[in-house]
Amino acid sequence: MLAVARPSRGAYRRFARYYDLIYHGLVNYEGDVDFLENVFQRFHIDPKTVLDLGCGTGNHDLPLARRGYRVTGIDRSREMLSLARKKGATLRPRPRFVHADMRSFRLGERFDVAICMFGAFGYLLTQRDALQSLRSIRTHLEPKGFFVFEFWHGPAARPSPFQTWTHIAKKDIEIVRLDEARFDPRTGRLPVEFRFFVFGAGRVLDRFDELHTIQTYTVRGMRELLRRGGFNLLGTFAATNVNKGFRPVSRNTFRIMAVARAR
Repeated sequence: MLAVARPSRGAYRRFARYYDLIYHGLVNYEGDVDFLENVFQRFHIDPKTVLDLGCGTGNHDLPLARRGYRVTGIDRSREMLSLARKKGATLRPRPRFVHADMRSFRLGERFDVAICMFGAFGYLLTQRDALQSLRSIRTHLEPKGFFVFEFWHGPAARPSPFQTWTHIAKKDIEIVRLDEARFDPRTGRLPVEFRFFVFGAGRVLDRFDELHTIQTYTVRGMRELLRRGGFNLLGTFAATNVNKGFRPVSRNTFRIMAVARAR
């Protein structure tokens, strides 16, 4: 789900081939889309067309298409888009997947709503890039169109270094990923080093590292950024699954879902 030019070292290149194996065991994409539809209902959004920014391998776009939405996804990773196109080839309506930079793109059409899931907006590491992206998004929305997206909350980020391990075993291979992160409170950036170990048939099949750097925000900072980009922030709440409903944002809320409307 990368839609910006080189925000992180090698991001989603070799990772792309293992992405679905890892995240289909960790993320309930149908549940995410259920939650999106609840957001649409809560904010009186009745979209027919959806633009997905940083769409990755299309894991949100496929269930949206199955529910009747006309979906276009953009991403900077050709590897991720190739997988998305293969997965969506038999769907009707078939999602459209376009190689594009989220900061500046021209699709020749407007959409009822734009979405940006899973913190992908944070790959825009400068205010200039973020504003350029917001203005591109606004250009591609119908008048008074909506932008529904997730961002990571700086005040909830851990100030000290931390590590997490992910272990996935399926399809005759075993994937181990070590995540090492250290939040920088001066810049609000969270660099995460992914170290991948892929095993199969009793041996190491693949071994590589990727660095992903994410820009975090405060709610106040995001509201001002949206204002400068031509949007009004309508609401924020904890990004969670549909069963937990709409929970208010606290200092400890790390993943925030935001709803904005173009002016």
